[in-house]
Amino acid sequence: MRIHWFPGHMKKALRVMREQLKMVDSIIYVLDSRAPLSSINPQFDELIAHKPVLYVLNKSDMVNSDDILKWQRRFEKENKACVANNSLNKGGGKIIINKLLEINAAAIEKYRNKGVNKTIRAMVIGIPNCGKSALINSLTSGKKTVTGNKPGVTRGRQWVVIDKYIELMDTPGTLFPDFGDEKKALNLAFIGSIKDDILDINELASKLLDCLTSLGHGNKIAQRYNLQSETSSKAEMLRQIGLSRGFILKGGEVDIEKTAKAVLTDFRKLAFGQIILEKA
Repeated sequence: MRIHWFPGHMKKALRVMREQLKMVDSIIYVLDSRAPLSSINPQFDELIAHKPVLYVLNKSDMVNSDDILKWQRRFEKENKACVANNSLNKGGGKIIINKLLEINAAAIEKYRNKGVNKTIRAMVIGIPNCGKSALINSLTSGKKTVTGNKPGVTRGRQWVVIDKYIELMDTPGTLFPDFGDEKKALNLAFIGSIKDDILDINELASKLLDCLTSLGHGNKIAQRYNLQSETSSKAEMLRQIGLSRGFILKGGEVDIEKTAKAVLTDFRKLAFGQIILEKA
């Protein structure tokens, strides 16, 4: 399944982000906890090369806490600052702010020695639908940015004042111009970082069922849809799911497209439980 989605606004966003790097002290790199590795965009390598970076494993409530901890340890072993965050948990904001101040300690001390209180400005980057705007909103007393559950909601630069000495620059979610790794592309499609509209939704759902089965979650699929028999064909499994859900077209055929959309929605809404697609 060949996936390619790099609309013009993403190309423009990357150019603008490079131009605005001189305005920020550090980077907050937001990753989706369901697919941390796939959330790392090679296009951002240049952006983060010479700035302190805080990696945030966002949507941490969507995966098992043990898996989150393993990923945090992996980042720490690579000498990368990392915190886990559930943007719906108001208490998580303090952890992010404290870690942001920690990675900017050298700059803060430099200005303090000059008798100046340094205002830390951080650029928030990430793939589409990773929860950047929701994360920023959780750090403020009220909603300051536009959020949505579809990739591509944030289109331009937005400055958000967190407190007197911390400002964040929100940026549009940006993907890579080309997916050389099909598995990474699929993971991003599964979690909703690539628009469903440009994908073969039936094939994507079959691939998701195959992925979840290979990860050992076949029993969760069977329980969810009350499947009585196993099948190695994910197309056949999709048909059985449609029968179980009653998605029948006139003439008695299964509505495969409706079934496929239901499977993807169920995964994204944790109907199969907390599942991580990439182990640390």
